[in-house]
Amino acid sequence: MSQLDDDFNEIISIELENDELVRLVTSNADVASQYVIFQNSNDEYFAINVAKVEELIEYNTLNIASATDSQSLIKGTAKIREHFVNIICFDAWLELPNQDTNIYELAILCNYAGMRLGIIVKGVYGVMNIEPSEMYDDSDKDSRIAYLCEIVVNSKKVLCKVFDSDQFLADVMPKRIEKEIQKSDEFNNEDSYNITKEILIAEDSFLIQNAMKRLMKKMDISYQVFNNAKELLDALEHKDIDDIALIITDLEMPVMSGLELLDICSKNEKYNKIPIIVNTNMANQSIVRSAEKLGAKKVIKKLDLVTLKEVIVEQAKH
Repeated sequence: MSQLDDDFNEIISIELENDELVRLVTSNADVASQYVIFQNSNDEYFAINVAKVEELIEYNTLNIASATDSQSLIKGTAKIREHFVNIICFDAWLELPNQDTNIYELAILCNYAGMRLGIIVKGVYGVMNIEPSEMYDDSDKDSRIAYLCEIVVNSKKVLCKVFDSDQFLADVMPKRIEKEIQKSDEFNNEDSYNITKEILIAEDSFLIQNAMKRLMKKMDISYQVFNNAKELLDALEHKDIDDIALIITDLEMPVMSGLELLDICSKNEKYNKIPIIVNTNMANQSIVRSAEKLGAKKVIKKLDLVTLKEVIVEQAKH
């Protein structure tokens, strides 16, 4: 167990008092493989990447203004550290039966590249390191689950589900996400783009894949999409590097992460001249610095299609 795990579990073990915020000790994590492990009302284990988490908050300390729309997944809104934050019950997103609110202990305050949400959960087990190679793609069976992994809890092996954060955002805020995706439709077809080389994209989320395809078609750019960085790297070996305009990669993916891809390309004389753009919702600045240190030309939040288009035009013409 790492020092990060020890520190986290030590904090969680402290008896909580009213109005006390339990801060994560992961604000400086500079790897993409750290996950907060939590449970739903069925005591199933789920995981969310540490870089998307700001802190844990006692649920019963939140002053929530309840939502009036009974059909909304958003339970209400709370003010947390000067920010108004939408609060979502994770069980409701999973379409589980309503539970007594007394069973919920914590709210996970998440930051998806500036979009803050509070996710109500039954409890948090701790922080674990889960390598991309240990993940199994389960998205074909369940659109809410990105992949499965095996973890050890109290000396027992159990399955843990890494939920699809992009799908979660789309389900919770459908109008806002669709509005962002539709921005690519506002772009004019301009001959001045004049990008004749191919763009390679590593992205495991079907939602983001479709948004990227929409953008590429609007810009009339040749492209290929891969479900993880390893697939992209394997394909790259059989391509003429002079025909590649740039690479766009997510960071959190099974099999091989975006940081691993950056590291391999930066050390390979054949690939290190290809511009790489990171497209991620990880909020942790240490992750951003790590990506830039490994050679990422830009780090852009997902669905910021306006900025992505600008960076593509800037980098693909080099």
